[in-house]
Amino acid sequence: MTTSLEHEDRGEVRLELEATIFVEILASNKNNTGNVLMCNSLDLSENGLQVVVDDEMSAGSIFRLCIDLKEADPIFLVAEVKWQRPDPETDGYRIGFSLFESDDTDIQRWKELVADMSPDSQGTSD
Repeated sequence: MTTSLEHEDRGEVRLELEATIFVEILASNKNNTGNVLMCNSLDLSENGLQVVVDDEMSAGSIFRLCIDLKEADPIFLVAEVKWQRPDPETDGYRIGFSLFESDDTDIQRWKELVADMSPDSQGTSD
């Protein structure tokens, strides 16, 4: 695991950690039952994550996510697509999710887990 401040305007440390992400695609009508899309994270933070997916996702779309960090129980979150761009390494797209503060999710547990993985929590300081 490494950390990144590639995008300085983010204001938070991004952890380059691969986790399995399940994105629930809700049914758009009675004939479409919806499905679950599986992808991997490229990096994550307390308030967002970046993933690579095969198909485009419109900015502003809101999805339920299940994150599988092998060392912890699954984490259920709600996130909004903030941006998308072609992935230079695949034929897919990089998607930036912003996580919602919601009572019906594991957002607090997520923030605690990410904070525990952060280099700042390892006792280092400037």
